Amino acid sequence: MKSSLINKFLKDNKFDFYLITNNDLHLNESPNLDLKDIYKLFKFDCTRGYILFFINKFIFFTDSRYTLAAKKFFKKNCKICDLSETSIVDYLLSQNKNLSGVIDSKLISIKEFREINSKLEKNKIIITPQSNNFFSKNYYPNFKISYPLSMPKYLIPRPFIKNLKWIKSKLKTDGILIWNNAQVAYLLNLRSFELWNSTKPFAGLFIPKKNINPILITNHLNLKKVSKISKSFHIFKEEMFIKYLKSSKLKNIETSYEFLNLNMYMRLSNFLNVSETKINISKYMGIKTSKEIKNIESCHIEDGLAILKFIIELKQKKINPKNEYEVSEILYNKRKEGINFFRNSFDYISAFDSNAAIVHYKPHPEKSLSSKNRNLLLIDSGAQYLEGTTDITRVIKIGDKNLSRIKFSYTYLLKSLIRIENKIFPRNIRTLEIDLFIRKYLSKFNITYNHGTGHGVGNFGDVHEKYPIISSRSNDILVKNALFSIEPGYYVEGQFGLRIENLYVTKNINNSLKLRNVTLVPYDLDLVNFKLITNFERNYIKKYHREIYKTLKPRLSDDYRDYFIKNLINKI
Repeated sequence: MKSSLINKFLKDNKFDFYLITNNDLHLNESPNLDLKDIYKLFKFDCTRGYILFFINKFIFFTDSRYTLAAKKFFKKNCKICDLSETSIVDYLLSQNKNLSGVIDSKLISIKEFREINSKLEKNKIIITPQSNNFFSKNYYPNFKISYPLSMPKYLIPRPFIKNLKWIKSKLKTDGILIWNNAQVAYLLNLRSFELWNSTKPFAGLFIPKKNINPILITNHLNLKKVSKISKSFHIFKEEMFIKYLKSSKLKNIETSYEFLNLNMYMRLSNFLNVSETKINISKYMGIKTSKEIKNIESCHIEDGLAILKFIIELKQKKINPKNEYEVSEILYNKRKEGINFFRNSFDYISAFDSNAAIVHYKPHPEKSLSSKNRNLLLIDSGAQYLEGTTDITRVIKIGDKNLSRIKFSYTYLLKSLIRIENKIFPRNIRTLEIDLFIRKYLSKFNITYNHGTGHGVGNFGDVHEKYPIISSRSNDILVKNALFSIEPGYYVEGQFGLRIENLYVTKNINNSLKLRNVTLVPYDLDLVNFKLITNFERNYIKKYHREIYKTLKPRLSDDYRDYFIKNLINKI
């Protein structure tokens, strides 16, 4: 896709702008690169991004995780806007013109389009959804690289038949169209690998109220090879699915306006009443069963073992990565040795020194920083195991330089996690209060960060689940058996970045709620200022490290055991 094509399209059709999103057909958070229009246009990758393309100029919108990276990448070629400060609507209204533009209706949700359009319409700015492309585009991943599988019975949280019955019991219409890939994967205990770093099939799911077979909407016809799918489901491509609904007697269906793309909604609305569902599938997935929690603990043993070996070998200089990218490759290869490891759960954030201040920094083989004369490594990584999904961030001191300022900040980040792990919260607390609890404490020491405090984590699924979200804008309520990250950080542009991330499960204690850390990776004691640590905190860190050692010891050789005892227990 060339920018000249967009300019020509805008001129020929007398549009002022083209709004480009970073989505795929199923609005996945991290589509494959060849499905991301922004990457195809500029080679800049991010999770959340938009481009307002005017004739001969463009404006890039993203959130605070990517603004610094975008400024470095685009330099003076375009204006960078932080969405928390300037929204797309704000920018268009600031032009003080009656503008008209276009957007690909297949790559934006109903909810988001309505939110944008309702504000623009009032100010006589027109944005037209369009499904016909003026440039060559592939909307589907490469299914040939994938293989579908049904989850083993001993690992599934709930049988798929039970999941379908739960959905049907809550239906208020003739059926529900589920377009979110992660929800489809979870409900059917189905996994597939056409999306990078993911385990979900590129498919939608239609569940009718009546006792007839549900429908998978997909171009991935190899899903038929899964026995339960071939026996109990129809598989239709999108056009066939729409024809099927037209010929049926269905009149009213429901869907999530947050997850269904606008184009599919408009096509169905031509002959059906499509209402917004009240069924909260995200929360249903986010509240883990006892079996899931057991499996999550199991995969964290594998993950902890790989990361521990990586950290020890790095500290002992038994591994000598040439650059940031090679660091991520070495850790990936360590994880590959683990039982039931499948793939990474996202592209690792492996950053030395000042690059760690770029919150979602992604190292490239040709461009990443050399390891020579570096002091600090931030490594944010995760994996997909058959038993579950992991996500962890650790900061590792790799140089000899005195890092007193960094140790101050790191120590208080660690203290904030110790505080929250020992806090008894009331049941049904809102997640924004968890976010505030961390931020309020850290603000006393001038430590702030411009990203969320945490996110839900999937079951051999999405590393970012929709429930629960730990942020100041979230209205989620925490209940028993939720799984999520807590990841406070501190970033100084051009100097350093710090973040510590663990995964937590909520558990009930009488009428209260407590967070239990399931991550099994020690902290770097070389970054702790023990003068700032209380006796309770010192003992707490020691207890955590001893628990890790006890769990991993049977699978550690003598040299790893000796290092752990000497440097990660006795030093405390």
